[in-house]
Amino acid sequence: MSFLNKIKSSVNSALNTFKKPYHSSTLSIRGLLHSVAIATIIFLVLYVIKPFGMSFLETEPRNMAISISGLIALGLMLICEFIFPLLAKPFYDEHHWTGSKQLFQSILMSFLIFFGLGIYWNTIPLSGFSFPVDSLLFFAYSLIPIIIFIYVQESMHTNKFTRKAENLNAELASKNIINSENPLKILVFLGNGEKLSLIPNQLIYAKINENTSEFYYQNPFGIDKSIINIPEKEVRDELSHHPQFIKFHKNIVLNANAIMKVTGNARGYEIAIAKVNEMVKVSNRYRKNLENL
Repeated sequence: MSFLNKIKSSVNSALNTFKKPYHSSTLSIRGLLHSVAIATIIFLVLYVIKPFGMSFLETEPRNMAISISGLIALGLMLICEFIFPLLAKPFYDEHHWTGSKQLFQSILMSFLIFFGLGIYWNTIPLSGFSFPVDSLLFFAYSLIPIIIFIYVQESMHTNKFTRKAENLNAELASKNIINSENPLKILVFLGNGEKLSLIPNQLIYAKINENTSEFYYQNPFGIDKSIINIPEKEVRDELSHHPQFIKFHKNIVLNANAIMKVTGNARGYEIAIAKVNEMVKVSNRYRKNLENL
């Protein structure tokens, strides 16, 4: 019975992996590198092994077929990494990316590549290739390696960012409070008939949108919030003179002195803000801003 419980526990643990945060490569340099890497691997495999009777083709047509196959794989990867994320932004939001979404993304990539190559190979005389049967077979063969890769990578990224978050917490605990050159220089935000004036370190963080911003700040009675109709540029210009305000997310500028704790998972870092019940998910683009504090 205990043996069956262990198996059940292992299966549940593996399934839970796909519910956890996962590191997204869409709309990023990493996505471009992944695309080039996959296309290069496919090109090299075809060039070295010459499957499906490619070795019987004349040298020039064979090299052309292999090169076009690599380009097809590259194009399909780029579509998955860049075009689909632009068309379905809510689904591909990096701050809500999970192992199950990565699994879907990887399976979609595999399906498109094998069927895209299959459609192309069906137009050239390959004696050992049958479309769509062989495309379906190779797609099926790819599923287990994909699942294993995602499971292993999630564990590696979780361990990596958890360890780095612990180091960051130790370093932040030893740092002094960051002040402006003139810490008493008042922050002034003017909107349509609205005005908010704060000493810089009163402001905890700001959620900045195109025309409306939310300001969370300390006052003698606790934490307060103000929403002001103010252009984004004016907010960023006002904060730019104070080094404690750092961008960790495209819409959030956080007072570095308000960082209570940094946690890590396979997606990257999350910041717990002191005195505020909110976690800031650090974007891939701004991760170095945290690591360089």
